[in-house]
Amino acid sequence: MLTINKPYYLLLVGVLLSFGLLGCSASQSQKQLVAEKGQAISVKPGWIHQPPQRLGYAYGVASSEIYGSEARALETASEKAKADLLSTIRVEIGSSTVYQKSAAMEFQGGMTLKENLNQEISSKIPSVELSGIKVSETWVDTKNKEAWALAELNTQDAAQQLLLQLTQLEERLLQRGTLPKASKLERIRYLKPSLQELAERRQILQQLTFLGAATQVDAARVQAVEKVEVEITQLLASLGVELQLTTNEAKALQAKLASALTNLGFNLVNSDSDLRLVIQFKSNKLERNGLSYVDVNASAQINSANNRTLHVINAAARAVSSELNVAKNKAENELAEKLASSLIESLYENL
Repeated sequence: MLTINKPYYLLLVGVLLSFGLLGCSASQSQKQLVAEKGQAISVKPGWIHQPPQRLGYAYGVASSEIYGSEARALETASEKAKADLLSTIRVEIGSSTVYQKSAAMEFQGGMTLKENLNQEISSKIPSVELSGIKVSETWVDTKNKEAWALAELNTQDAAQQLLLQLTQLEERLLQRGTLPKASKLERIRYLKPSLQELAERRQILQQLTFLGAATQVDAARVQAVEKVEVEITQLLASLGVELQLTTNEAKALQAKLASALTNLGFNLVNSDSDLRLVIQFKSNKLERNGLSYVDVNASAQINSANNRTLHVINAAARAVSSELNVAKNKAENELAEKLASSLIESLYENL
């Protein structure tokens, strides 16, 4: 039988306990190291504070608060980062030599109708977007409930693609021409694709200006396209519109309608017109509780020079005032402006 004296036994127990404590300490150190490594992964990337600096590239950074879905927050942050990228490369369009050249057409006259028609067309065609923008990195700040995204664009590649699109579009414009020997209405119908392409061209030139690449546009082709655009402007300015009001009540609207049409750039004539507006007009008046309500309705047939009906436009307006004449004038003015705007739309879509 082995006999162990008490002091030696106590020493042995102390040694074993020491090794046990060392083992626990080592285990805790390992856990702490793993935790520190996990924490290192969630440290903010440098691009959040300072986007990368790389020649020929543009970057945008944005964040979005996380409410529920991280994926949705990352998607929102990505879209905002793309918008931030675009804002970093945009410059004043007025400084572009291409846009300065277009101002030279103003001396030709008749720009008002062209510009109003441009606005109508631009509102109906999709915007030209810069291709090649991508989200290169994302990061989720779980502590502060934020999602971050870094957007990237190779500006040289984007500019080259836009220049290629511009070349193809301008070649189509020049090949189509303006059909000079046809009637004015036939020419306007023929030029409908050109009007849309000119609106698309302005969008592309704007994007090239944003990228600082507007000077890379072929100058000779620009001059040729601007010559076509001047011809279209002159054609629209020479389009003669005649008003025909069928009743005395409708004739009361003539001055207001003439003013609205002239303000939009239409050329009003009394004879040899290309278009005739045959107006039918109705109004209703109601007085109640000291107020006057006026409802006005108009129908306008758009006829060709040989009185063939091309399209019909309708408009209505209502006004209320304590004075009957005030309500009547407000309603008729609004009606006249609606008819004039509808004629702009019809000029592009229906004639």
